[in-house]
Amino acid sequence: GQRVMSEASARAARKMLRKVVSEGTASFAEVEGYQVGGKTGTADKPKPRGGYYDDKVIATFASIFPAHDPKYVLIVTLDEPSIIAHGEERRTAGWTATPVAAEMIGRVAPLLGLRPQVEPAEVTGITLTSN
Repeated sequence: GQRVMSEASARAARKMLRKVVSEGTASFAEVEGYQVGGKTGTADKPKPRGGYYDDKVIATFASIFPAHDPKYVLIVTLDEPSIIAHGEERRTAGWTATPVAAEMIGRVAPLLGLRPQVEPAEVTGITLTSN
């Protein structure tokens, strides 16, 4: 399709989305060999007659894979999710929607013909010395 942002901006966005999984709120979405990138979102659930519930959310995780060369998008939305982890009730997308997405990606990616790969490394800090 038609390019809607510069190549540099797209590369920077993919890098940020990858870091959300590798270093951020979506760490449970990590799927070995598939370099998932994405964004979590947890929204307070609206009441039918206005306002928001104190204890109900809608949790979403929008993902791309592989992040360095995206081929697929997967969006998981859960209505009123809740789990008990480490003795506490958790409702955020990072705790609820991301593990669901990871399980789906891990099962679907091979069926789509994607082979697991070692994540491309970013080379930094190389210095040359002469003898």
